[in-house]
Amino acid sequence: MQIANTLIVMRGYPGTGKSTIARAIAKTLHIPLIDRDVIRQVIVNILGNHAEVGHLAYEMIFALAREQLKLGLSLVIDTPLTYYRTYEQARQLAASFHVPMLVVHCQCSPQLQKHRLESRKGTVSEFQITSWEEWKQWEPRFEEFDDGGCVIDTANQIEDSLTNIFQALRNLYAKE
Repeated sequence: MQIANTLIVMRGYPGTGKSTIARAIAKTLHIPLIDRDVIRQVIVNILGNHAEVGHLAYEMIFALAREQLKLGLSLVIDTPLTYYRTYEQARQLAASFHVPMLVVHCQCSPQLQKHRLESRKGTVSEFQITSWEEWKQWEPRFEEFDDGGCVIDTANQIEDSLTNIFQALRNLYAKE
């Protein structure tokens, strides 16, 4: 599938399959992927774990995204999109380049999420939540808001999720 210049932003709780789907989208569409966990880990490796690391990681993500959009490239941002302000920042970035934005909201059952959390220790960064108890401590931070995006159940096959995402992209372009 070829796509027009588009900003694709992942959203969902830890363990819901965002990174797996983000990588599948980027690979299938041959577009750049910017992963918050990777950027955050590099910052910590260089500067240490400071209170501002999360903020700096998002600043880096949006700086890199701006450069991709300036080049006329589509891209995927892999982030939990925890806060409405981050969603707004992404939305404003897309608007500033007059490109559509699709939020891919990943969901799965709590049982599957728990299984994924507990089986992923250290696969990307030391910041990943790797237990149900840790997730329950973090859960109140996740703000609920309408992102107008494509909701997918990541318990389904990746191919099914991609089909739903690509249909959402076609629908997005039809609105343009």
